[in-house]
Amino acid sequence: MLIDFIYLILSFLFTSFFYRQLLIKEDSINIYDYPSDRKIHNKKVLKVGGIGIIFSFLFILFVYRIINGEYVFQIRQEEVYISFSLIFLIIGGLIDDFIGLNAPRKLFFQLISIGILLYSNFFIILFDNYLLNILVNTLLCILIINSMNLIDGIDGLSSGIFIIFSGVVFFIFTLHAALDPRYYVVVLIFMGAVISFFSINFPPAKIFLGDSGSQLLGWIMALSIIHLSSFYDQAYQKIYLLSFLSIPLYDVVCVIFKRFINHEGSVAEKITRIVKSDQNHIHHIILKNNFSNQYALLLLLSIFFLLTLISLMPILFQDYYVVVFFLIPFLYVLFRFILEKRLIK
Repeated sequence: MLIDFIYLILSFLFTSFFYRQLLIKEDSINIYDYPSDRKIHNKKVLKVGGIGIIFSFLFILFVYRIINGEYVFQIRQEEVYISFSLIFLIIGGLIDDFIGLNAPRKLFFQLISIGILLYSNFFIILFDNYLLNILVNTLLCILIINSMNLIDGIDGLSSGIFIIFSGVVFFIFTLHAALDPRYYVVVLIFMGAVISFFSINFPPAKIFLGDSGSQLLGWIMALSIIHLSSFYDQAYQKIYLLSFLSIPLYDVVCVIFKRFINHEGSVAEKITRIVKSDQNHIHHIILKNNFSNQYALLLLLSIFFLLTLISLMPILFQDYYVVVFFLIPFLYVLFRFILEKRLIK
């Protein structure tokens, strides 16, 4: 397996080269994230990070298959469904990056992507009722995908969280032999591309992920949780795996709850309000406490890493699933409460 890490390095180097070329020719690329009242950057920044990750990943994967004598376009049936799911998600993300999409239209592409996964019976089995499983899995996938999109509010945060998440999940996969060995190199190639992006997205960022990139990271995280769930029998063990999504998942849940509670009006108006942008995310609260972008990033990544280590306990000790499942959101809410309390003072 160690030789597979060569492809991680190749992916890192090629992605870095690709981004460098984009920055050299940025005047001819009109895909920018422009400053606004709710954004922390004060100049336009290229939002092609997701495009770079996708292109580099596919290119290095193509090289890997050529070197190892595999048929480049030969894929299994389950891979076909996953590929089509990814295509629809990326199409929606790219359209949003180029011309912009409102929340319902963005959700349309996400639902098609999620629907393809569910149609292939790729979901977490929590209940005996099929329709209830479909409903819960749809809501969970929407939350996970959009949590990475919404947490992408300061430089390096989404990619940093994903690198920590993928590293720990990769460790779990090796611990349980939970992947076909040929997929490990696929994971490493993608990690190499994301690490390269993180190096250039570290504050002050030169390139942003864009909607295509942040949704892609969320989609992969959702797939990872679903795949891991197939190695557990009990529903409480499967739902506990959400603990590995700690900060992005519980941040979006807290923000949705606050938007719903704080907005006056009918229930329908409250539901409409939850998709409206604001500055109540955890990174906004840290910045309002007069901390720098670098400090906010390092603090959140440190907290996420700590919560992820705690989340590993049930897998390592084969116990404490329920305890950890409730402990992680409690610790996140406590952390958020301390920051908000400090802000009030």
